[in-house]
Amino acid sequence: MNTLKGKLIITYTIISLMIVASLSILFNMSIDKIFQQYAIDQQKKQIQEIIAQVNQQYLKKTGTYNVEGLEVIANAALQNEIMVHVRTLNNEIDWDIRQHKVQECQVLLQHAEKNMHSRYPDFKGGYAENTYDLKYDSKLIGYLTIGYYGPYSLSDNELLLIQSLNRALALLGTIFLVIAVLLGIIMAMRISAPITNVIRTSKKIADGNYGTQVKESSTTRETTDLIDSINEMSQALAIKEQQKKQITADVAHELRTPLFNLLGNIEAMIDQVLEPTAERLQNCHTEILRLTQIVDQLQKLNLLENKQMFLTKESFDFSELCDLLFEDFQIASKNKGIKLLKKVQVPAPVFGDMYQIKQCITNLISNSIKHTETGGFVSVEYEKFPHNIILRIRDNGIGIPQSDLRHIFERFYRVDKSRCHSNAGMGIGLSITKAIVEAHGGTISAESRVGSGSVFIVSLPDGK
Repeated sequence: MNTLKGKLIITYTIISLMIVASLSILFNMSIDKIFQQYAIDQQKKQIQEIIAQVNQQYLKKTGTYNVEGLEVIANAALQNEIMVHVRTLNNEIDWDIRQHKVQECQVLLQHAEKNMHSRYPDFKGGYAENTYDLKYDSKLIGYLTIGYYGPYSLSDNELLLIQSLNRALALLGTIFLVIAVLLGIIMAMRISAPITNVIRTSKKIADGNYGTQVKESSTTRETTDLIDSINEMSQALAIKEQQKKQITADVAHELRTPLFNLLGNIEAMIDQVLEPTAERLQNCHTEILRLTQIVDQLQKLNLLENKQMFLTKESFDFSELCDLLFEDFQIASKNKGIKLLKKVQVPAPVFGDMYQIKQCITNLISNSIKHTETGGFVSVEYEKFPHNIILRIRDNGIGIPQSDLRHIFERFYRVDKSRCHSNAGMGIGLSITKAIVEAHGGTISAESRVGSGSVFIVSLPDGK
């Protein structure tokens, strides 16, 4: 029973047993008090009736009582385990039921004691008497002594009623316990089934079956959150696995092209098919530089993401950096007919590694120019706040689809797969940009809409 389902079933069963036991104890305590009060009230009522009946047997002319009437009253009272003794002041009448029916009175007392001890083994009771004055016209004429087993007693019918109630309670308790256990089993299964399914799915994911989803649903918020988390994790792992495969293919492609060119040219020159002219050697050198650039980018991204690259931070003017960047992109923007705009306040202080931040902004401006049509614009905006600065690189280009927007900072991710090779990009420029920003303790995000352009937002701490 170490399973969640087993523990829940045991817990529900124990709780149900405790509830049934508590209700039984409370019920019995209540029943005892109710019947105790009932017996006492009945006894008082009977005594009052006996007193009234005895008074009715008084004979005013003779100043005595009707003995035959007293005998009838006493015999009737004896049936209720009450013993009557009537005595006048002058002792003309001294009638006691215990003298007339000694054995029957003793049997009734023993029976009452047996009944009470059968219900209450520790009941402390015995024969008790109460004496009441008999009066006529406010004049004392005698005494009525009432004897009974006390302080109170229960009749056979009352004991049978209590036993019937206890049996009914036991039956109801058993039914309640069975229902509670069944409900516990159902609830335990409903709670544990989704978790069991999550465990199975997790094992499948651990075995490499990325993308496997938990089909089970749950009405419990925590279980639903767990299922959603596992499904999201599985989907994310599937995407990462796909990206990993895509990365392998992309890197292989990026390296294959320059290597193939190098191999072809060198083999041709070795076989003396081609002459090792300066131009051919320059082509080989260009391909080698391209390979070196690819390796350097990968190495830099790795160092940045693993926080192994040392940043040389200093204070510099962002406006001056923008002037240098605009000069670098002057030819590219002019050839494409794109305006470069600058909305930077003077002075515009920034604290960081100027070379790395320059590369970060370079990547963003380069992407904006690449995806902005002729006649468009690319603007660099600057805002200073008490604890940080905000840089925005905005354009009115083709925009980025919403489905791609959340992935654009992932390494080797390309929005437009169809033209990535023509632009000779590997899809790690934005990954490097993000790593540079985060290395400075900042954040980067993007907002875009297809056909309306994009804006990349860089937040950097002010360094104070």
